Amino acid sequence: MKTNNPLFGKTHSANSKELIRQKALNRIVSSETKLKMSAIHGHPINIHEKSSSGKFNLIGNFVSIRKAGKFLGISPNTITKYKNLGKIYKNRYKFLSK
Repeated sequence: MKTNNPLFGKTHSANSKELIRQKALNRIVSSETKLKMSAIHGHPINIHEKSSSGKFNLIGNFVSIRKAGKFLGISPNTITKYKNLGKIYKNRYKFLSK
């Protein structure tokens, strides 16, 4: 319950808020931790590339759409749009959820 929380109904002072803010600004997150956060909060995606035979071959599986977008040099929104529509991007790439 809310009322069981010792801070229920109280607010932080301006000084406390500034201390919390400064602590957060100086926080350094390791690349390993960032990868774990991506795995938890990201939307996993596989990228398939069309071969000369017309088949699609897996070229990468990513923990997030953002990382897949960086790999291809395109916007994550583009990947989401083509994945949701089930269309092939530039007649070359197909995006599928894991």
